[in-house]
Amino acid sequence: MDVGHGGAVAVDPEELRGLAARVTADAARLEGAASEMRAAAYPLADTLIPTSGILAAAGHIAQEASRTADLAAAMRFAADVYELVELQARVLMLGLPHGRPHDDLLRSIEQRARGLEARSPGATEEAERMLVEWRGEHGREFERQLRGGPNALLGMFGISVPRMLAFLSFPMEVLRDRGFGRIPPGQRLRGRAARPRMLPATPGAPAAAPRSIGDMASRVPDGSDATIRVERYTMPDGSREFALYVAGTQSEEGTVLDWASNLKLYVGERSQAYEAVELALRDAGAGPGDPLHAVGFSQGGMIASWLVAEGGYDVRTLVTLGAPVEADAGGGPLVVALRHDDDPVPLLAGGGHPHATGSEGTVLVERTYDPPSTPADLLLPAHRLDSYVETAREFDASADPRLEGVRDRLAHLGEAETIEVFGFRPEQTPERSGREGGGSF
Repeated sequence: MDVGHGGAVAVDPEELRGLAARVTADAARLEGAASEMRAAAYPLADTLIPTSGILAAAGHIAQEASRTADLAAAMRFAADVYELVELQARVLMLGLPHGRPHDDLLRSIEQRARGLEARSPGATEEAERMLVEWRGEHGREFERQLRGGPNALLGMFGISVPRMLAFLSFPMEVLRDRGFGRIPPGQRLRGRAARPRMLPATPGAPAAAPRSIGDMASRVPDGSDATIRVERYTMPDGSREFALYVAGTQSEEGTVLDWASNLKLYVGERSQAYEAVELALRDAGAGPGDPLHAVGFSQGGMIASWLVAEGGYDVRTLVTLGAPVEADAGGGPLVVALRHDDDPVPLLAGGGHPHATGSEGTVLVERTYDPPSTPADLLLPAHRLDSYVETAREFDASADPRLEGVRDRLAHLGEAETIEVFGFRPEQTPERSGREGGGSF
């Protein structure tokens, strides 16, 4: 299991420069000590006191001073590289070609980048290499497994996995280049969708406050009855908070969480599934600006991510399990993203944003769920809700220090005087043209 902060680089360049300055000062002190030892040894050269040991020690200290200075220089170079990665990530986030609202910002970014390259020649090339390597890492495990057991099985039907992967790589690159799979700040869903039919359903787990990511993941509906679960927490002061859990794509006819909704949301269009989630929150008593903790699997994770982008609620926690998109949540929500690198669905996010996407404490948990390559990989065992619940439980059991931030974010929910649970199983209604339909707000 690999636990990180998300993005291509999780290093603060300014902190690294500060550390480099301290290492430079240490190098200067070592060089000073070597000089003082040599200065003390020279007057003794004409005496019977041996000075070879003193001079040898001074030489060793001087070598350490030189190595320490080289380390500081390498740290300064690395800091410039990491800042260039961040600058390139900002350009990717703004999108190209240059648009008027961003022209001044892009010029300032380009000016800063030129200054960093002038100070650290080669830093720009290294930053570009890091971004390419970061993007290239995504999908390697899924491709490796597909070339194994499934390759032999599909070969019996005349299907070449290498050719299939080569055929699929082009549209994947097009999606990445056009920004699909990444939701930048300020982006909103386009269009309208018909109001779905909201049916009540058994919500599943009993009412209790979650204490961990595993608790939250295990409450995502599996579709056996409810597909949307909402928890309403009434605090001692009378205020309310809400927790939302959204299932992944369902195969039953008439469900709003169908493949058409998947496609609409992925390209940034409003769907009946998204409408259903907003209606479920409204029916549970949530209103604009209310605190919300949003959790979703697959398409449900995409809907939860769009809730952050739309800005209708004060999303405090965003947990996605195998989601095909990644939203830049800014500095507000604590984001916990779980991805399996042998699951093809998160690959649609193009690796996500090159920068961390949430508040301090944001966590990206990645692991290979099912390492052996067998024909069963065609059934996508890594993209199952229970697989992600298992990964969430393993993360909870780890010693990662970021778990404390997650627990702190959830702890106050246990203070609620009442916890009410609502379950929904929305169904599609016919789409209507014109200006009918619309969102909840």
